[in-house]
Amino acid sequence: MLNIDRNTLIQSGLRVFSMLFIWMLFANISLKMFFINPRLLHLVLIGLVFAVLLNEVSRPRKNALMVIIIDIVLGILLASLYFDTPSINVWLILIDFGLANVLLISNFIDEPHCRWIIYGFISGTGLVLLFTTSYHHYFSLISLMYITLMIFANIFFSYYAFMKRNNQLSMIIISVLILMLCLTLSISFLKIILIAAILAFYVYFESRVNFRNYEKRANVSTVSFLLFSLLICF
Repeated sequence: MLNIDRNTLIQSGLRVFSMLFIWMLFANISLKMFFINPRLLHLVLIGLVFAVLLNEVSRPRKNALMVIIIDIVLGILLASLYFDTPSINVWLILIDFGLANVLLISNFIDEPHCRWIIYGFISGTGLVLLFTTSYHHYFSLISLMYITLMIFANIFFSYYAFMKRNNQLSMIIISVLILMLCLTLSISFLKIILIAAILAFYVYFESRVNFRNYEKRANVSTVSFLLFSLLICF
């Protein structure tokens, strides 16, 4: 039992760090800047704690004590951020934080599609916006397109967390929208083919896997999303 718990903890930790890394990629900032720029480093810490919270949101069984601790720590970090920079950009991550807690109350929003879409919208959007505006001090149309693409990718690759029936029509529709957005970003033809292969693989995987196998579904989703993000951002 101890080994299973340790393995589960390690897998959850890897998914959390992968989530944070994906958000950093979509900010289109040199990775080394996140560790030498004090402002970005503060946001990375917030992102790490927020990723832990979202990992709890996606889990079928929530750890109430863990959620309370995360909420307290994240609340303190976000309060310090708000008082340091009381701008409209901070409000988006505050909304993300609020909606994440709403999703933890499953009886409040119990429709799976609604929960799925909300999760996709709050998963890193406010943080990536803050990364971009804190470093570049402006928000470009290209940045908006990348964030839009990330939102659709969030929804696509978080299918495992909210949907249990093997009905992949919604995934196929979202994958087409993702490919259309990739084309607007002038991504190379080879990368488009590889991205399409990743999307097709994930749709096929979800159509075959046992929906009760949460860890396997979550791990395959994380690896697929990470490969997708590397192709998009490099």
